Amino acid sequence: MIPLLLELRLLTTAMAGWTAAMSPVPLPVDAVGLAFEMRAATPVEVNLYDENLKVHATVLIDHAGNSDLETTKQIRHLFRCRETNRQRPIARQTLAMLADVAERYEGKTIEFVSAHRARRGESRTSPHRHGRAIDFRIPGVKLREVRDYVWTKYTEVGVGYYPQGRYMHMDSRPGKHDTSWTFLKGKNHYNPSWAERARRKAKRGDKPAVVTAHARRAGS
Repeated sequence: MIPLLLELRLLTTAMAGWTAAMSPVPLPVDAVGLAFEMRAATPVEVNLYDENLKVHATVLIDHAGNSDLETTKQIRHLFRCRETNRQRPIARQTLAMLADVAERYEGKTIEFVSAHRARRGESRTSPHRHGRAIDFRIPGVKLREVRDYVWTKYTEVGVGYYPQGRYMHMDSRPGKHDTSWTFLKGKNHYNPSWAERARRKAKRGDKPAVVTAHARRAGS
């Protein structure tokens, strides 16, 4: 049986083709709104590689962070705590950002270092503990490029830069202030210059407009 999201992807792709063929003039507002809703429900193919267990997996996640039941279970298992083997649902906002990154770098593999962490000593306020964070890299893409993309497109997020470990941290934190940092020599350095510089460029129009990660879940 074809997974529900895959069927939806095929359907919406076909509908988009029909719409383009039948509408040589600008679409009315209602049609544009429908097109955006269709896009939000269209799944993105996310190629993953578990750096710890050396396992490859491909999952379909839509732009709102949703997936079908089977895929949701697969994601929970993939992103489980490596020390305790405990599983936890991953926040939809975080998965929506992951799908967005995968779509932007289509065809690339996202190597994840860490996701849910329930180990002893993990802070009770850690976004990893609550299934809201993913540490990852994309081979073949500069880490700084992905870092700046997430930081300038979204708000209500945490973005950490780990140049020595060659990965970045991404989390959703609805209702909270954005937090950026660089991890060097065992210490977090908050509000680094790269964060200010990236958003300054965004205000000049050099980067994508900032989107609220939490609002993305509601379809905005």
